[in-house]
Amino acid sequence: MSKEVYCAPYEDGVIDHSFYISSPGYPLSIREWQRFDFADEWNNLGYGRIEKGDSPFSLSMLNTEHIEFSHIISEVIHFDTHEKICVFAGIIEKEDKATLWINREMGLRDGVDFYLIEDFLCHYKNERFGSVPVLSEIPYGFSAAVTMRIDCDEEIASGRKLFELYKSHNIPFSLAITTNQDIGVDSIHLINDVIKHNGAVVSHSHTHASDWGGTQEKAEQEIYTSQKILKALLPDQYSMDWVVSPFHQNSQNAIKGLVKAGIRGFIGGLIKNDPQYLQARAGEVISGEKIITHSQQCMLHGDSYRLTGIDIYKKTFENHYHSNTFFGFLDHPFSSTYSYGWANEEERLNIHDQFIKYMKEFDSVWFTNLVEAMNFLWVKSYTKVWVENDQLKWSVPKHSFKDIPDMKVQWNEKEFRIPT
Repeated sequence: MSKEVYCAPYEDGVIDHSFYISSPGYPLSIREWQRFDFADEWNNLGYGRIEKGDSPFSLSMLNTEHIEFSHIISEVIHFDTHEKICVFAGIIEKEDKATLWINREMGLRDGVDFYLIEDFLCHYKNERFGSVPVLSEIPYGFSAAVTMRIDCDEEIASGRKLFELYKSHNIPFSLAITTNQDIGVDSIHLINDVIKHNGAVVSHSHTHASDWGGTQEKAEQEIYTSQKILKALLPDQYSMDWVVSPFHQNSQNAIKGLVKAGIRGFIGGLIKNDPQYLQARAGEVISGEKIITHSQQCMLHGDSYRLTGIDIYKKTFENHYHSNTFFGFLDHPFSSTYSYGWANEEERLNIHDQFIKYMKEFDSVWFTNLVEAMNFLWVKSYTKVWVENDQLKWSVPKHSFKDIPDMKVQWNEKEFRIPT
C-alpha cells in the first residue's frame, strides 16, 4: 500500500485569466489564477503564478474527462459563468496505490496550496494506503510562525518609529541593510537597539544591484563588500549566513556567487522574478546548489494597502496559518523623497498596529527574527524523517545554531516532537 504525487506534464493548456481554482472543504477554498497587489509583481496572498502557454508553470491540460478520479480536490472554474472547466487536483486509486494527480507540471511547489500535498500524504485513507510522515515548517508547540523585516535600501534611522511599535508588542524586528549608504549615528543606534531587543540584521547587498549584479563574480563582490561593512557595525561573531536578495531577483549565476561567498540561505521569491526559486517550503534551491531559500512575497506598503485594504493582509496570514506555511512580510523605511505609498508615518504605524493585533488573536504564534527563522529553517531543511518497522525515525543535521525550537512531524494522525 502506498501513496504518490504525480504532476502532469504540459500538453495543451490555453490559459484564460478569468479562471480560478476551487477546493471546497479546504482552508484555501478559492485561489485566483494569478493576481498582483502592486506593480504587476507583488502577490501578497502567496499564490504561485499559473502562466499562459507552453510552460511548466501553466495548466497542463484543459480536458480531464478521460481521467477516472476517486476523489476530486480542486477544479478550475470560470469566473463569469462559474462553469467547471477541468480538474486541477484529484486522487486516483488503483489497487494498492493512491495517486494525487495535479494538473500542472510544476505541481504546487511554489504556493501556499502546497499543503494539499501534505494533507494527502499524511491523512488520506491511512487505513488502506498508509501515512507518509510530513516534517512541518512550523516548530513543535506552535501553530504558526512569523517574521517581519524592513528592507533598508536607504535611511535606516527612519525605521525607528516602526521598530518602537513592534518592540511595544514584544515582537522581534529585523533589518535587511543595503550598505552603500551613509550609515550615521542614528542608524547605528537603531541597529544596536534592534539587536538588543531580540531583533536581527542581515545583508541586503551592497549596492542593491539588480540580480546581485548579474554575474557570479559581481554577486560575490556584493556579499564581500557588504559583510565587511556590517562586521564593523555588529557584535563579534554575528551571523553572516543569511541575506535578502535585492528586488527578490535570483538567477542561477547569482546564486552560485552567493554560495561561493559562504552564504547559507537567502530570502527571495516573487511571483514575477525567477519563478523557479519561488518555493512553498523553505529548503535547498531547485537548481541544486548547496543553499536554502525562504520565499516571502508579502509587502505591507502603502501602495498595496491602498489598493486592497488591510483585509488582504489578514487573509494572507490566515492562508499561511492554516497551510502550515512560515509567514514573512516586509516594509521599508522612509526616505527623503519616497514613502512607499504611505500618507505619513501615523498611517503606516496605525495599519501595522492593526495587523499585529489581528495576528495576536491567533493561538500559538511564534514571532521571531529573521536570523532565528533562517537558522530553524536550515536545520529543518536538512532533517530527514522516515518510517522503519512501523516506527518513526529521523536524522537531524549537525549545527552550531543556538536555541533552535524543536521540530514537528505529522504522521499517522499523530504529532511527534523532534529535538534539535
